[in-house]
Amino acid sequence: KTSFLDDSFRKNLESALRFGNPLLVQDVENYDPILNPVLNRELRKTGGRVLITLGDQDIDLSPTFTIFLSTRDPTVEFPPDICSRVTFVNFTVTRSSLQTQCLNQVLKAERPDIDQKRSDLLKLQGEFQLRLRHLEKNLLSCLNEAKGRILDDDNVINTLEVLKSEAAEVGRKVDETDQVMAEIENTSRQYHPLSAACSQIYFTIESLHQIHFLYQFSLQFFLDIFHSLLVKNPKLEGLTEPMQRLEAITSSLYSSCNERVARGMLHQDRLVFALLLARIYLKSVSKEESMDAEFQILLRGGEKSAATPSLVEGLNPEQSVAVYRLANSLPAFKNLLQACENPGLASWLAQPSPEKGIPDTLDLWQEDKEFSPCKKSMYKLLAVQALRSDRIPAAALQFVAAVLGEDFLRDTEKEPNMAQVVETQIDPTSPILMCSVPGYDASSRVDDLAAELGKQVSSIAIGSAEGFNEADKAINNAVRSGRWVLLKNVHLAPSWLVTLEKKLHTLQAHTNFRLFLTCEINPSLPVNLLRAGRIFTYEPPPGVRANLLRTFSTVSAARMMKPPSERARLYFMLAWFHAIVQERLRYSPLGWSKNYEFTESDLRVACDTLDTWIESTAMGRTNLPPEKVPWKAIRTLLSDCIYGGKIDNEFDQRLMKSFLEKLFVPGSFDGDFNLAKGVVESSGGAIKDVKMPDGIRRDQFLAWVESLEDQTTPDWLGLPNNAERVLLSSLGQDIVLKLLKMQQLDDEDDELAYSEGEAETTVKESRPAWMRSLMARSGEWVSILPAKLVPLKRTIENIKDPL
Repeated sequence: KTSFLDDSFRKNLESALRFGNPLLVQDVENYDPILNPVLNRELRKTGGRVLITLGDQDIDLSPTFTIFLSTRDPTVEFPPDICSRVTFVNFTVTRSSLQTQCLNQVLKAERPDIDQKRSDLLKLQGEFQLRLRHLEKNLLSCLNEAKGRILDDDNVINTLEVLKSEAAEVGRKVDETDQVMAEIENTSRQYHPLSAACSQIYFTIESLHQIHFLYQFSLQFFLDIFHSLLVKNPKLEGLTEPMQRLEAITSSLYSSCNERVARGMLHQDRLVFALLLARIYLKSVSKEESMDAEFQILLRGGEKSAATPSLVEGLNPEQSVAVYRLANSLPAFKNLLQACENPGLASWLAQPSPEKGIPDTLDLWQEDKEFSPCKKSMYKLLAVQALRSDRIPAAALQFVAAVLGEDFLRDTEKEPNMAQVVETQIDPTSPILMCSVPGYDASSRVDDLAAELGKQVSSIAIGSAEGFNEADKAINNAVRSGRWVLLKNVHLAPSWLVTLEKKLHTLQAHTNFRLFLTCEINPSLPVNLLRAGRIFTYEPPPGVRANLLRTFSTVSAARMMKPPSERARLYFMLAWFHAIVQERLRYSPLGWSKNYEFTESDLRVACDTLDTWIESTAMGRTNLPPEKVPWKAIRTLLSDCIYGGKIDNEFDQRLMKSFLEKLFVPGSFDGDFNLAKGVVESSGGAIKDVKMPDGIRRDQFLAWVESLEDQTTPDWLGLPNNAERVLLSSLGQDIVLKLLKMQQLDDEDDELAYSEGEAETTVKESRPAWMRSLMARSGEWVSILPAKLVPLKRTIENIKDPL
């Protein structure tokens, strides 16, 4: 084994050429031209010797020399001159092989008796085939040795009789094993939907890089998830019935994959992944329809139709086109145009959250038989896409909840329990990549985690040659002692990261060793490192509730509950202010005139500032009267230094001060103090005031935060409610576009190992999927073209201005 990065590479190559040893060269993403004479077979014969020139040396070439080049990077593309000189062997997993692999694993874990029987029978069948071959060989040898007439040779006749009886015996046993094998296959078939779902989920995860360059996941990552479901699944405790255990494993598969993949995704893409999982679930569960036609219409909903329809009264041109398209695509929507004339439609469309309930009187679609909840939510999503495109994200959330459960997406919103993840889910050679948006630093989380678990951690900032040497030393020491290593800002050294990943791949590390890398989300991060590591993304959380929960999880209970007792209330006000400031960034330039970098570091400094002023004023007392709190000092520091120090716009500065003067006042300790006035409830549309929660304990404030709705209207932030529409319309279009990018997964030519229609004989389309798709699109484009084109007449006027 060697590598181009190995200092002794040339010596190893010369030795292999001379002595004829096979040479394996790993990590050949960056090809070294020193191999050119070897690959080109530039040989010459001199005095009976076969020589090859390597650099400035002539080396005797052994005839038994072979060379293997390998890479672990699936994205690498080799130039044509290399491709023409080597033989390629592709070892990447296929859908059918992964499905078989998962089926074998689940049978081994859940039905070891069946798995053992199957292995024994396969072995027996192999032995029977071998026995028949031996009998045939014996007969041929007897016939060969026969002298004179064959029928007069007793030896041949005896051999034939033995052969006949033994062949009959073997045939009978083969029939018996075939019957038992059929019974085993019937039992195994119960697990086929699970193994098919595994295969589809992995290839969906593996293709997520089409949405964003950061989403790179290896096969080992998925197999680790699957193994943990079979071996360390708490849902299986106490269950003995095989079908109950299968249901528990299936539900855990979707939730675990969503939880582990989503924590490495940006928040805006988590809903896309959840929709993809929901689609896989519908395909794998026999009791639900797969709804392929409905999904196709959802993905193609934004396209223009061949004929431009007339406007529907009360709808704008985009809504009219979408309504015509939907009415012509699905039989259930055939009366949609008549339904749009219903006077109740306008009042339904005017609701802030129309997806929460479509009145039965509207009759937007017809149900021949009662639709399942999943199908109803899909049809609701299609109706919302056509008539209120800004509510696509909310309707998609409802669809995922109907298919996979109410708590499916809520679980991904929670902060991952890093202590448990680091201890149980990650092995020493897998680096932990903490990727954050620019201006958001995740390194403090590692320090807090190390303090919580009592681990020693070495922190090194990357960016200079000294940093690289220090990092190498720290890793070499930690690998032996079991310490933790934290490397900060590694995105500044992408070329060094390639070397680091190759070093980690060959490492024999202490079981307690962990490597943390903090970086900004940057396209220069090496693909192999992303695939080898476990990614966690950090960004300002969307929604007031999620932002408050994130703040409460980063500020410890001990710190918040220190005396005086008013400290927790002040911390809550700071958390509320931080949430408002960050949430308004999502609406820029409406919320703020530009995207300022208000980050978790600002919150941490603000907490330190609060502590300093509270302690200097309280002087050890357990209570601090509201009028004694240094409000002006706190407001000034927050508005002019901590948060306001980043603001360079006069209007934004006035806005910041107005928020602080409204919140940080003695009246905030009153029971009826308003945090926001006249806000609209997302659920019912009623107008209410958001009151400051009663209490002075952290758990009281946390309970109040958890009772808030996930989605809040912009008037919570002091913005007009229609600001949300602009944001959500573009978000809905992005979701559909990203789903469309992933659509080619369903058109894969690689068949699954087991499919429901195995018995049916179907003629397989010989053209590849992209060609079939292009032909269908081309047909639509041709139909949009006018039937006749009017030729332009060549006149003086149109020569001057041809357009």
